[in-house]
Amino acid sequence: MANTQRPELSSVFDDMLVQNKKQFDDLYRGGRLHAGPSSTAAPAPLRPERITAASPTIAASIALDPDSPAVRRLRERFGSDWRYEIRERQREGDEAIVLCKLLFGKAGAVRTQFGRAKISQGPVTGVSGGVRFKMGEASAEEDESDAFRRAVEAALMNCIDLV
Repeated sequence: MANTQRPELSSVFDDMLVQNKKQFDDLYRGGRLHAGPSSTAAPAPLRPERITAASPTIAASIALDPDSPAVRRLRERFGSDWRYEIRERQREGDEAIVLCKLLFGKAGAVRTQFGRAKISQGPVTGVSGGVRFKMGEASAEEDESDAFRRAVEAALMNCIDLV
């Protein structure tokens, strides 16, 4: 069998693909995921807008708008029987990239998808008709936080498209 690994690729997607394939292979062979002690505990009840992340700073820094299209569609379809986890979070250049896992329904079905969003480069300035203007006063930290929130919403919309 040919070796399918390509060492010249180093993007975050290749690393996540290898990790996901390993997890799928473990599940296919009848094993359990080896994610630590929480994998043997009973699953938590499903609640909307609950973030479970590898790092508490990820969970604290990303809060969805309850009126966002993704949250509205999830509430319409599943009521309160859904939640999501942010599995990976990465900044690549001027883009925020997340891997989001959506758990939904009474049986706890799972969909996992990526979401991406551009990180704005600060305020926009210019001149129009001899009048100077400046739009956007957000700091770089606020811009990045907003981009990660939009990336999570995009990932959830991608998950919803698979349902």
